[in-house]
Amino acid sequence: MNTSEQFNNQAEKGPRLILHIERGKVWKFEELPSKSIALDGAVEGPEVDAGNQRFSFDHHDKCVRLVTSATCEQVKDALLLGLETDGCNVYINDIDGDTVMAYVLLKHPELARDPVVQELVEVVGKVDAHGPAYPTRNPKLADAFYLGPLKRVSDLHRSKKYSETDLTQLLEECSAGTLELIEKMRRGEGLATREEKERTFEITYTGTGWIMAKSDDFVFDLLYAAGHTRAIAYQELSDGSFRYTVGKKSEIVGDFPVGPASKEGTILHALNDREPGWGGGSSIGGSPRNQDGSSSRLSPDEVAAIVAETIARDK
Repeated sequence: MNTSEQFNNQAEKGPRLILHIERGKVWKFEELPSKSIALDGAVEGPEVDAGNQRFSFDHHDKCVRLVTSATCEQVKDALLLGLETDGCNVYINDIDGDTVMAYVLLKHPELARDPVVQELVEVVGKVDAHGPAYPTRNPKLADAFYLGPLKRVSDLHRSKKYSETDLTQLLEECSAGTLELIEKMRRGEGLATREEKERTFEITYTGTGWIMAKSDDFVFDLLYAAGHTRAIAYQELSDGSFRYTVGKKSEIVGDFPVGPASKEGTILHALNDREPGWGGGSSIGGSPRNQDGSSSRLSPDEVAAIVAETIARDK
């Protein structure tokens, strides 16, 4: 486990955070010490223990995703409502836009009151919670974030090197880029976006109202644009395992019980029964994030069979 003390680099009076990053690890809320903050899946489900100053800002499990805010929005609201972060243990098991934005707020709590930052938090939160199907009010800002500070994360996934990456270093790099983006927004500079490479997908299985698609990129926006509102996207990793994402356009879409993994009768529950480590919420989830960087050992045919059987039982 990589554990280190992270200090606010901009001001000596800034909060001191004790950062715990362990790829794929899920901590139990009751085992966390006092003054702990778990981000985005590090603990399953949102939890508040004000007496011991322990908080889980999750929006994947044990919640209704449609009405549960993304982690960065929960953190922003908590800071505005009195959350104190100095000396807190911060638990992270994966790096994505939601986690990076939340971490930046925890390191720089004064940003929670900045209208410019609030707009960025809203955009990042809505995209993370609802995916590319959600029509954000500022899509250019979303592009500036995901193709700017977060581009390295997507590049690492595309090149299948994410599992080998130092997550602490990646988190700090993305956080620094986010602060630079905020400064550009404050100065009113144009938000330059990088040219994104062409993304494609191959449909490898067609079920009753749902599909499986293979791609080396995140392609749910392309799948939704093509009319597929229920899908499983996957890629084969360099170690021979597969990374799967199970998703539907929103909780409003029926006949595809994605999750959560803790609820019997859902797709994620059935997959987790077969192979422990699957997790996620009611509209999106995925395969294990193992500590060695691998993911699922189930083949696409096996996953398709489990999904088809689960849907048939749900009818």
